[in-house]
Amino acid sequence: MSKFIFLCFLSTNVFAAMSAKEIMLKNEDVRRLGTIHSKATLTTGGEGETKRVKEFTWWRKLQKDGTHFNTLTRFHVPAEIRNEGILFLEHEGDESDVLLYLPVYKKVRRVERSSQSGSFMGSELSYADIATPHVEDFGYKLLREEPCPSSGLKCWVIESTPLRDQTRERTGYSKSTQWVRQDNTMAEKVEHFDKDGALVKRIALSEIREVDPEKHKWMALKLAVTNVKNGKYTNMDFAKVKVNTDISDAVFTQQNLSKP
Repeated sequence: MSKFIFLCFLSTNVFAAMSAKEIMLKNEDVRRLGTIHSKATLTTGGEGETKRVKEFTWWRKLQKDGTHFNTLTRFHVPAEIRNEGILFLEHEGDESDVLLYLPVYKKVRRVERSSQSGSFMGSELSYADIATPHVEDFGYKLLREEPCPSSGLKCWVIESTPLRDQTRERTGYSKSTQWVRQDNTMAEKVEHFDKDGALVKRIALSEIREVDPEKHKWMALKLAVTNVKNGKYTNMDFAKVKVNTDISDAVFTQQNLSKP
């Protein structure tokens, strides 16, 4: 047996021995970038609806605890939402401050936890979907292994359930199912189920790129979201992605949010 074949065999067996939680810890780790700066578009539509496109800039920075993130989203197009901003400040215990700046009113308002399952800028993504999920907030079960939905690679299919009522309230989901690639532990598909256990949303992730080859960190550059209840869709596309650049903590302040 050649050294290469032996190493592949060893790697496969190490992965096979991983629990569902260990797989998701690895998934969280490979997505943990120090900073991200990107341009992006948010496209929404549905049967009988006019397609709408919003353009924004996105900043994200890992906090000093090495787990939680701060994220600022600033919209530019269309003109009626220019300079609107949303600031996510993550905290321990699955708590997040979500602050929304509306220039037309020249004020910042807080999105309460009970409202974070609501629509993010008129899309089929929620505020909770935009925030970073953390492994310690969920319980996990490995359902099966099967071919991945789009790449044809092998995936683990893992079910996650909120461990706290506050997480269930914040997300609006009773459980989620993820198809996690076995080559890089990145999710290729996610299904979310509402509080009654009915499937409500499918998310397909594509253009999964190793944006930091030195540290083996990955990012999905395209998200396609389908609401199975109302038939509406949302696509989020990231472009001009820069990682691990210097982003000041001052970017993620209420003062900066209200002064675009």
